Amino acid sequence: MPRAQSVNIVLTCYHMSAELRIPSAAAILVPLADRLPPLAASVWTCDGSALRAWAAPYGLPTEAGCHRLACRLMPEGRLFARWLTWAFAFDDWCDEGTGSRDWRVLDALVGRLRQAMRTGYGTDEPLVAAFADLWRATRPGMSPAWARRFANRLELQADACRVQALNRAAGRIPTPGEYPALRRHAFCGFMMDLLEPCLRVEVPARLHATPPWRTLVDAASDVIAWCNDIASLPREQGDPHNYVRIAAVRIGVPDPAEWVADRIAERAEDLRDAALALPRACVELGVGGEVALVAQCLLSGPRAHLEWLLESDRYRST
Repeated sequence: MPRAQSVNIVLTCYHMSAELRIPSAAAILVPLADRLPPLAASVWTCDGSALRAWAAPYGLPTEAGCHRLACRLMPEGRLFARWLTWAFAFDDWCDEGTGSRDWRVLDALVGRLRQAMRTGYGTDEPLVAAFADLWRATRPGMSPAWARRFANRLELQADACRVQALNRAAGRIPTPGEYPALRRHAFCGFMMDLLEPCLRVEVPARLHATPPWRTLVDAASDVIAWCNDIASLPREQGDPHNYVRIAAVRIGVPDPAEWVADRIAERAEDLRDAALALPRACVELGVGGEVALVAQCLLSGPRAHLEWLLESDRYRST
């Protein structure tokens, strides 16, 4: 049986209205800003012209201004901005491209990404060629353990996108119980691992395995993804993979965007609690203080992303 057919899902279909309206993304997101951990004291410069020059040969769109998100997180954000640009293009392809409803097309592309990781070179396809270029710039200096972790995260995304493709084909909206993990994996979770090579700090495996670090990564991913769901709802009408739509259709809450905002605020508390527990875990494991650079990016990432959402041309029409 093909891998995607072995996924245990119940093909229960739900009617999706043509349009689900919320007051406005900004009306929901702006009040959330003060409920998220703050940014670091400094916001650094990241050159948008350099990002555009890199993306142009691959035909990757740069209107979203990913350099403005990167510069909120790290002093030298050029590589991270390139990865963000690629990740959003890949995410759009998975959600709207030829692989969005056909898992076999998705599998074929992911296979070419795996090949690029093994060889350092890709095909002429823009997504694959850009990925190979980024991988050649990222892999040196990182351990085999980190490379395996990144590859595993990419596989988790592929698995989640297969489920999403099946859901779209069946007109099925995920349940509230299954959606958070599905969304976390589908929303380019490998970007959390890419903080390390972009900062040139590798987090030891023994710290990655602790509850505080796992919660820090997962809670940051969830808050970012759910804020993105609010911002992107108007451009994703008809797609079942949005927390606001799930709140409206599966749960039936009267104000679904506000309900999601409350879940975001609750998850932000998990993020803070994990950050407070992390120093003790580092001491117990003998982990050096340099990992604080990565932890700070994870902690402040949701606030940086929310601010970027509000200013980015990618979501301004929403």
